Amino acid sequence: MVQLVARAIGFLGLVYFARILPQSELGIYFLFYLVVQVASLVSSLGMGAALVQRVSSSDRPSAMYTASLLVIAVLTVLASLAFFLFRGPIGRYVGADVPLLLTLAVAGWLFADIQKRAVQGEDRVLMSNLLQPLEDVIRVGVGAALITSGLGAEGLIFGVIAAFAVTGFVGMAVNNLSLTWPSRTDFRSLFAISRYTMFFGPANFVYFWLDTFMIGLLLTRASVSSYEVAWQTTRVLIIPTNAIAQTIFPKVARWHSEDARGEIERIMPGVILFSLIIPLPGIVGLLVLGPEILAIVYRPGYVEAAVPIVVLGGFMAVESLHRAGSQILTGMDRADVPFRSRLVGVTLVVVLNVLLIPPYGIVGAAVATLSAKVADAALLWLPFARLLDVDVPVRSLLWQSCSAAVMGLVLFGAKTQIAVDSLPMLTALVLGGAALYWGLALLDPDIRNALFQYVPLSRLPGG
Repeated sequence: MVQLVARAIGFLGLVYFARILPQSELGIYFLFYLVVQVASLVSSLGMGAALVQRVSSSDRPSAMYTASLLVIAVLTVLASLAFFLFRGPIGRYVGADVPLLLTLAVAGWLFADIQKRAVQGEDRVLMSNLLQPLEDVIRVGVGAALITSGLGAEGLIFGVIAAFAVTGFVGMAVNNLSLTWPSRTDFRSLFAISRYTMFFGPANFVYFWLDTFMIGLLLTRASVSSYEVAWQTTRVLIIPTNAIAQTIFPKVARWHSEDARGEIERIMPGVILFSLIIPLPGIVGLLVLGPEILAIVYRPGYVEAAVPIVVLGGFMAVESLHRAGSQILTGMDRADVPFRSRLVGVTLVVVLNVLLIPPYGIVGAAVATLSAKVADAALLWLPFARLLDVDVPVRSLLWQSCSAAVMGLVLFGAKTQIAVDSLPMLTALVLGGAALYWGLALLDPDIRNALFQYVPLSRLPGG
């Protein structure tokens, strides 16, 4: 529920921003945020994921926490030097000369990420999840206020910086760790994990931002806005996996340290079902109502993303399974498996984006990204057969798929009979389709168990 609130806040903010700002100006904000993501993910060296694992399993969690803060402080200085050294090319790409703002945003991102990961490593799931809605409320609230007062894209940038700063300091205040001088062993322990997880951040950038980066290079800032609107709209589909990943990772690490493999195997069917419980109907809904969502919720100019939004919905379904599997493997100290699969996926996404964006534009970008993610996920999940005895819930997965298909057929029939030309009508169709899907899907007892198992966080196995 917390993740749903956070995503809803982000979605409403995106809708407001897209309605107020011209597509080209919103593109400046997206490209600024893209540069921040690139610098932050590369600079973090995987410290966040490593910190979660070490805080949950080490007898020196405060030393690990302090070590990670020292590392990101040094890396922030290096990132700042790069921004000022290359301010000319970066300014031409973004559309604004903003090296100082980039420095502040990257520093805030790294600091906030460490604080959120520290709380997550302490297995304080609810508190960890509350930090994300806080960040979204500050970002959207400050950004909306500033663009309403006439600041334009710069107002959204200040909103991002404010959100990172507030989240970081609140996270620091609520975690139970203290600043303790770390030893060389503490640094080595962190880097033993981060040498694998440091690749996860850049790999996530490649999947989530490389296509946008290349669109910014080869197409227009308006195309960047259209594609990012499609991206951000479909991100709601991975809310269940975000909730599961943050909830089970510390527990998997503990179970692995206790050699309780049976506990990990026991949760796998529910993890698979819950990961797809929203993506499957989401893809079908976007296939039927995608053009109407883009035109009515945003602006008619965004309808050019009608095909990409469906393809990216498929990406989110695959990403949902991939993210859950990656978290479990990392918790089992097998970060090498997602590391190798991502090497393949990253290589593919680079090659395919280079080949498909020039002739096919934003459609080519979406297809390239989905194709690479499918290969990555396949390579990640194959080793589970050797590491764990995974019971794949085939019957329930088929029931989920059929429920989504029935919903799609009903929505398509309604669309042919009713003119979907207003927000109330679109909302009625979306809510009606969702009610139909859930009514059918929850007839399956295993799906019901998965839903009830993971929605109330306090009832998670091992909690």
